[in-house]
Amino acid sequence: MQNMKPRYMILKGGSPAIHKLGDIGREVDDLIFIQSETDDHFIEIFVEGFGFMDVEFQKNDCRPLTHGEIEKLNNSQIRLGGIRYKMQVDAEGYPIEGEEKLR
Repeated sequence: MQNMKPRYMILKGGSPAIHKLGDIGREVDDLIFIQSETDDHFIEIFVEGFGFMDVEFQKNDCRPLTHGEIEKLNNSQIRLGGIRYKMQVDAEGYPIEGEEKLR
């Protein structure tokens, strides 16, 4: 396993997502955040859900974000510990540094 530049991608619906508890894949396309990889898998987490770490996604089951998905993500906010953050990703799904904090 080797680290890679963190990136948002989409896991295609119905694809396996392998965790130590078993297959936790979902029936619909879902946003994932990847930070490492092997020859055949991306590894990390679903953006929404229970926070399972080190989930393995087959590379051929993942796709880049569409323009519409990027636009939606760039217009969304995440709340962590009472602080709202505005997310920004580039055209390839890589996070743009300096997430803006909103109160």
